[in-house]
Amino acid sequence: MPDTTFSHSHVDAPEPNSVLAPGRHVLRGWVWPRTGGHFVDVRARIGQRIFPGVHGRPRADIAAHFKTGRPVALAEFNVTVELVPGRVDVVLEVLKLEGDWTEFQTVAYRVEGPGRATLAAPAPHQLRWHDFTRGLELILRTRRDRPGAAWQELADELAADLPQQHDLQQPPHPFIGHADEPSVVNANRFGLLLVVGYLFHTTDKIERLWATADLQTMEPLKLGRVTANLIPHFPQYPVAGVSGYEGYVYVPAQLPNPVAVRIYAQTSDGALQLVQVRTTRCHDSAIEKYPWAGATPAEFAQALAAWRWALKSRGLPLVEDDEFQSAVERLRINYLRPAPYPVTPRRSPVLPLLSDPSVRPPARIILATHNLNLEGAPLFLLDLARHLAANGARLTVVSPADGVLRSAFAECGASIVLVDVAPIFRAATDAAVREALVTLARDFLFGAADLVITNTFTAFWAVHAARAAGQRVLTYVHESTTPAAFYREHVAPAVVSAVEQALVLADAVSFTSEATRSHHAGPAQPVNAVLNHGWVDVRRIDTWLAAHPREALRARLGVRSGEQLVTNVGTVCDRKGQLSFVRAVALFNRRNPDLAAQTRFILLGGRDSPFDDLLNAVLADLALPNLTVHRETPDFLGYYAAADLTVCSSYEESSPRVVLEAMACGTPLLASSIPGICELVRSEIEASLVPPGHTTAWAEALARLLITPAISRKLATQARARIESEYAAEIVLPRHTAVARAVARGEFSS
Repeated sequence: MPDTTFSHSHVDAPEPNSVLAPGRHVLRGWVWPRTGGHFVDVRARIGQRIFPGVHGRPRADIAAHFKTGRPVALAEFNVTVELVPGRVDVVLEVLKLEGDWTEFQTVAYRVEGPGRATLAAPAPHQLRWHDFTRGLELILRTRRDRPGAAWQELADELAADLPQQHDLQQPPHPFIGHADEPSVVNANRFGLLLVVGYLFHTTDKIERLWATADLQTMEPLKLGRVTANLIPHFPQYPVAGVSGYEGYVYVPAQLPNPVAVRIYAQTSDGALQLVQVRTTRCHDSAIEKYPWAGATPAEFAQALAAWRWALKSRGLPLVEDDEFQSAVERLRINYLRPAPYPVTPRRSPVLPLLSDPSVRPPARIILATHNLNLEGAPLFLLDLARHLAANGARLTVVSPADGVLRSAFAECGASIVLVDVAPIFRAATDAAVREALVTLARDFLFGAADLVITNTFTAFWAVHAARAAGQRVLTYVHESTTPAAFYREHVAPAVVSAVEQALVLADAVSFTSEATRSHHAGPAQPVNAVLNHGWVDVRRIDTWLAAHPREALRARLGVRSGEQLVTNVGTVCDRKGQLSFVRAVALFNRRNPDLAAQTRFILLGGRDSPFDDLLNAVLADLALPNLTVHRETPDFLGYYAAADLTVCSSYEESSPRVVLEAMACGTPLLASSIPGICELVRSEIEASLVPPGHTTAWAEALARLLITPAISRKLATQARARIESEYAAEIVLPRHTAVARAVARGEFSS
C-alpha cells in the first residue's frame, strides 16, 4: 500500500508497470487521508496535461479497515487518461479540503503495440441557454473591475476556465436521469449552488437523494417533483412522472475551480451509490451587486460576439433554440435597463459628528418595518423606537407582518398597524405597482405624522405612500446588496425599479456602514446619503450582566466545569453562514479531539424554515456530539456572557448587532472578514477575522483562540474599549435623533 505522510492509497487497475495499448484507459483505485485530513477530489497529470477524475465512490471495506465509524468510506476514484507510446508516468493528485492539489502516488506504464484502446472520447458538452447567458453575464459584470480589458480577452479567459468535461459521470443503468443545474458557469450565493434535475431507478425505489461538493457531508435533495413532460419519453416507467429533484449543495470558499458536484442515491436495500458527477465553474455572487459599467447596445453586441467566438474556438457547441434566443434577449434588456432616476452629480454623504443629547425628535413619527420578527433590522428599529419614545415622540409602527416584537414596540407606547403590501410585490408592470401603492396610501394615512421613518429597502412601499401624502421620509438601509441582486427574479422588474426609486424619493437615506452605502449611492445614484453607524446600549447590557452571574448563565446552558463554550448568534439562514460553520466545527473536532471533548458549540437562532431543515439534515449527517441548535429567543444576552468565544460567520452584513453586542459583553470574537464587520473591528486588535465560508481557516482559528485564551481576552478588552468610545448608545443615538429632526423640518441637506 503506497503511503505518504498524509495519505494511504492503492491503484487497483490497470496494475502499475503493466504494458498497455495506446489510447484512453480508466485508472481505478482508492485514496484515504490520515487522521485529521480530508480529501475532496482526485485527478491525474501526465506531463502538463490534466485529466479530471471521479472521486467519492462508496467503499465498505475501506471504512471497516480504517475504522471510520461509518458504513462506507467515500474513497474510490477513477480517472480516464490518454496514453501515448513509450514509458508513461501518471501522477495522481488529491485535492485537500484546504484547496491544494497534492501528489499522492505515481504509477508507471509501458505503452506499446499496434492496437489502440477502444474507449471512446466523450462528446463535448452542448451549451444550453443558461450555460451561455450566465457566462455572458459574468463577462459583462467583470468589465466593471477591468475597464481596460477587451471583450475578447475577458471571454477567452472565462472559456479557458470552464471545466474540461461538464458531466464526468452520467447516471449508470439501471438509473435514468439528467441534471439541469448546476450549469457550466454558476454564481455561488452564500456558498450555495442550485441543484435541479430528474432521476429514477428502472426496477427499484430511490429512498433518498443527496448532493455534495466537498465529501465532508451531504445536503439532502427533495425528490418527487412532478415531471409530466418525461412521461412520453419513458412510458414504460410510471415513476418518471414524479422523478424531479431540487435542492442546494454547499461549496466551501477555499475550493478551486472547477467544482465537482456529486449526487448520491440510496435504494430500498439501503445501498448508497454515486449516480452523477457534474463539474461547474463558480464565482462569487457579490459581483452581481454592482451596476453594469458603460452599458450600451454596441458594448453588449461586442461582448456577445466575443463570447460566441471564445466558445467556438474551443469546440464547445451551442444549442441555439427559442429558449436560447429568449434568454439572450432577457439579459440584453436587463443590461440596457435605464436607471430609475436621472444621472446627477454624486453627493457627498453627511457625517453627523456632534452628539447632543438635548436634541428632541419630531413629536409624531410613523415607523415602517418589513416585519416584527426577532431579527437584526427590526431590533435596530426597536432600539431607535425606545430612544425616540423616551425623548417624547409618539409612535405608530406599520408592518405587513406580525411578530414577537409587537409587544416590545407596544411597551414603547407605539400603536401597531398591520397593512397588506402583497399586491405591490405581486405587481407585474409599472402601472400595477402604482395602483397597488395608491391602494396602500388610501388604506393607511401616512401623512398623519411629522416624519415617516422606513427600515430596510424592503419597506420601499412606505416611502412611496408617504411621499404621495406630502410627507418627509428618513429611510434606513441595512442591505449590503442592491435591490436587483436581492430580489433577483422573485419579483417583476417594475417592483425592483420601485425599490430603487424609493431611495431617491426619500429625503435622506441613512447607512450604518460605508460597505452598505457603496451599493446604493454611486456616481449615478442621487441618494441623499447619511453615514451614521450603529450602536449598542452599553449601560443596559452592564446592568443586565450585573444581575446575571456568568456561572449561573453557563449552568443554565448546560456547560460543565472545565468546558469552553462557543456561541454563534443569528437567525438561521443562508446569509449567516451556519452551514460553513458546522463544517468547520466538524473539522475542528477531528483535528483536535482532546480540545473538542472540552468544548461546546451552540447555534442560537433556529426557526421553522426550509433552511433550518437543511441545516438540521447536515447536522444529522455530521453527528456532532458537542454542537446543538437553540431556537431564537429575546433572552439572547446570556449567549454572549456565558461564552468563551462568540462567532459571526456571516457572508454579508452591514453593521451587525451580534458583533456590537459581543464587544459590549466583553466576549472574545471570531468573525467573517467582510466589509460591514471590518468597519467595526480590526483584525487581531478587537477580533480575529477569517474569510467567510473558508471552513479550514475557521477550524484553525477556533483551535488557536481556544488553546490561547490570553489572546482572546486581550482582543475582548480592546473591543470593549472601542465600544465605549465609539458605539455606545448615548453617543450615537443623539446623532440619529438629530438627523430625524432635520429631515422633519426640511433642513436636511448634503
